[in-house]
Amino acid sequence: MTRLDPDDLRRYARRDWGAPERMARRVRSRQPIDVKVRLAIELYEAARATRPGWPDTATRQADFEAHCRLRELLGRAAHVGAR
Repeated sequence: MTRLDPDDLRRYARRDWGAPERMARRVRSRQPIDVKVRLAIELYEAARATRPGWPDTATRQADFEAHCRLRELLGRAAHVGAR
């Protein structure tokens, strides 16, 4: 059995594990809106293929309520930074 180098293991453990997600997020943020919408539709269709009953009524209601809460918070924060 090959012995692992402790320094290699330490370097591996200390690597920047969040870098791939940050890079992907930057790439996604620059995509045109039509690409983002197409990807969202593909993700939705993939989820429906995996779980045909998704989203159920309770999930839809919880999602709606979350959107309402966000809208309320954004409305309350609208004045922040206004000049």
